[in-house]
Amino acid sequence: MTSSFAVNPFRYASPVGLEDLIDRDDETEILLATASEGNHARLVAPRRYGKTSLLRRVLLEASDAGWTCVYVDFFGVLTLGDVADRIERAYAASLTGRAARWFDGLRTTLTPTVTAGAGPLKASARIDLRMPSLAERLDLPLRLHEKFDTRVLVVFDEFQEVLVADSSADAVIRASIQHHGAAASYVFSGSQVGMMHQLFGDRRRAFYAQARPVYLPPLKAPECAQFISDRFTTTGKDVGTALTPLLDVTGGHPQRTMLLANATWERTPDGGGADEETFSRAADRVLLDLGDEFRTLWTALPSGQRRVLAAIARGERPYGTTTVGGSRGGAVRSALTALVDRGEIVQHHRERSTYRVVDPLLAAWIVRE
Repeated sequence: MTSSFAVNPFRYASPVGLEDLIDRDDETEILLATASEGNHARLVAPRRYGKTSLLRRVLLEASDAGWTCVYVDFFGVLTLGDVADRIERAYAASLTGRAARWFDGLRTTLTPTVTAGAGPLKASARIDLRMPSLAERLDLPLRLHEKFDTRVLVVFDEFQEVLVADSSADAVIRASIQHHGAAASYVFSGSQVGMMHQLFGDRRRAFYAQARPVYLPPLKAPECAQFISDRFTTTGKDVGTALTPLLDVTGGHPQRTMLLANATWERTPDGGGADEETFSRAADRVLLDLGDEFRTLWTALPSGQRRVLAAIARGERPYGTTTVGGSRGGAVRSALTALVDRGEIVQHHRERSTYRVVDPLLAAWIVRE
């Protein structure tokens, strides 16, 4: 007999809705306060850490407060023409009401992002679009402010991708937005930790010290516990004694918490409860399913990085005598830097000499394999 509570409440394959966003009140408040002050922020988080879900909440709350909000996703851009096109399409998708109708008319006057016949240009034929087409689209907040007396909050997600389009794209972008003043505030967001640090932490880059850093920590255990317990209860199940090992394994990683909760719920009978064995079977299945993903990641790493990553996964200090097959010093530091830049490891927030693997399931897979 099919239960009326048959829908699994734990979503892990895409950004969660606002009703499922856990424990991000502080970060939301910081981002909104920074924008209200007329300043910019940069949100840096590893992949699958709830960054997009948080940004959606920030944009919704800013919109409710009277801001005009625009979300631009730069993932996959290859040229400055792509950057300009993403910005234009984001405004078309984000604006509503009078502003949307105004923009429909304005779009017909904008310089094309590419010049060609009827179809898109081949990559080799694309022109340098630093000016005027990209600048026109970057200056849209000024035009909105002048037309409607509204402040614009712009999110540039996966911002590090602009460096793929052009190594000086950040300078081109800053040349425009530095003049926006009270018209706009920006949130620059990215998941490539190393590239984001390069963009905002290198004195030679245009955005050096131009945005307040906001980092996403692991989720707090009490909030995760409450969320998971509530979702089990409202669907006619009891998480029972499976909750403690689930929280211990995931360590507050947002997506991995939802993934293991999903698998545990799936193995819990309708009207029944889960236990440690239920969780163990769920975790085994998840690790099996993720095996190909982890093997691909593992084989792509140089041997020195593998050894350091394995040591950290086992809870060892990376500078231990057995860390890199006897090699120490510079080789270990180089491996650590590379793994941090990739977003595979982070330093402990209290003890900076220790590290942890960002993905707890990758750590578990390394130890097991």
